[in-house]
Amino acid sequence: MRKKIANTMVSGALILLAACASETPAKRATEDVGPVSVRARNSLAAENPAGLVKVGEGFERAGNYAAAQALYQQALAAAPDLMAANVAVARILTPMGRPEESLRLLQALVEESPEATEARSALVDAYIANADYKSALQTFQPLITSASSAEMYDTAGRLAYISGAPDGARIFFDKALKLEPENPSVLQHLALSYALDGAFESAVALIQKAMDRPSAQLPAQRSLAIIYALSGQTDAAMHIARGAMPHEEANNMRVFYQLLPKLQGEERAAAAMFGRIPTNAFEKLNDK
Repeated sequence: MRKKIANTMVSGALILLAACASETPAKRATEDVGPVSVRARNSLAAENPAGLVKVGEGFERAGNYAAAQALYQQALAAAPDLMAANVAVARILTPMGRPEESLRLLQALVEESPEATEARSALVDAYIANADYKSALQTFQPLITSASSAEMYDTAGRLAYISGAPDGARIFFDKALKLEPENPSVLQHLALSYALDGAFESAVALIQKAMDRPSAQLPAQRSLAIIYALSGQTDAAMHIARGAMPHEEANNMRVFYQLLPKLQGEERAAAAMFGRIPTNAFEKLNDK
């Protein structure tokens, strides 16, 4: 029965994606994808479908989603039971503007294989993309129980804070710092949690600690700008931002900094922790 469900799920994914293509995805390709020749594609599909997924991930990181999708589809056609290919096929739908479809496919994968870490992690990201932070934290729980990295505890901390559990969030951040005491990302998110609570002096002190590492100075400055914005000091935030990013990018951040103190609760926390602004937030710029 489990095999039948899995095959049905994969077939549904292929049919869904084929709607955007000229023909059904196949194991053998007929076109190059960027610098990846058709011969190389077909060789990987036949001998190493997981390698084809890895190549696709490179295109995905570069923002070439159509190319990534083509390689993921081919890998899935070549190896329907390959979890990495199933996850990639579902995941790529979010940056391609189809987040709800991505969410449904990933939910099916996790339901069928609840122990699959890769699928569960991708589903967490999909919930975050859909601004469903409570579901993201709930889905992440099985991974937290066996967490062995600061990055995982850091993600848990951010989700816990957004979900309304600041004390629980700091427990996760503390666990992350026990593993990596000077991890700049964890220090920054811990600092932001204090800033969101109005404890700005504590937040600034933590950011200054993160800045002790040269490689973390610019990201820490970006977080410091957010802290000043949360306190309502937009001009100070802009001054800091101009020292941490290109001038044009800093100017584009002004609206974000102006919005931060006007947001409340989950929206405010999500904006600070994940840089996500709700679609109706711009109406708040005119609020007094």
